[in-house]
Amino acid sequence: MFLKLLLLLTIVPAVELYLLIAAGSRIGVLPTVGVILLTGVVGASLARREGLRTLAEAQKLMEKGQVPADAMLEGLLILAAGVVLLTPGFLTDFMGFLLLLPPVRARVRETLKGYFKTRVRVVRPSDPFGFPGGPGSRSDPRSSESSPSPDPFAPPPPDIKPRPARPDVIEVPGEREEEEEVR
Repeated sequence: MFLKLLLLLTIVPAVELYLLIAAGSRIGVLPTVGVILLTGVVGASLARREGLRTLAEAQKLMEKGQVPADAMLEGLLILAAGVVLLTPGFLTDFMGFLLLLPPVRARVRETLKGYFKTRVRVVRPSDPFGFPGGPGSRSDPRSSESSPSPDPFAPPPPDIKPRPARPDVIEVPGEREEEEEVR
C-alpha cells in the first residue's frame, strides 16, 4: 500500500508537470493558466450541482426511513472529484470530470461497495461492541445464528417503520400512561 501511494504521489505530479509544460510551450503560458483556472471554476460549479442533487436524494431516502448508503458514497466521490478538479493539472481535471459523470460515478460506487463488503464488519444490535465471542456473535455458544453478516447496503427489513412525520417525536413500543401534573 505504501509503495502504491508513493508511486501515485510521484508519478501523477510528474505527468501533470510534463503536460503543463507541453501545453504552455504549445499554446502559451497565459492561455494555459486560463484553462487551468477555467476548469477549476467549471469543475467546482458542477461538483456543487451534483452534490446538492445527491444531498436531496439522501434526504428523500432518510425521510422514507432508508439508509442512504449509495448517496453517501456518491457524495464522497463528488467531494473527491471537486478536490481533484481544484488541483491544477490536466490529468487530474480529466479524472475529476469523469467522476462527475453519473454513469462513471455509479460504476466506481459499485466497485467501492464490493471493496467495502469484503473489508467492513457489520455489527448487529445483539453484539453492540463487536467483541468476538460477545453475546449474539457467531462464536457465542449460546447463539444459534449461523448465517453470514447482513449486507450493509441492503434495504431495511419490511418490519422497520419509517421515521415519524414530526422530527421531535420518538416512537417507542409500549403502553401509554396517564401524565402526572407537574407543579
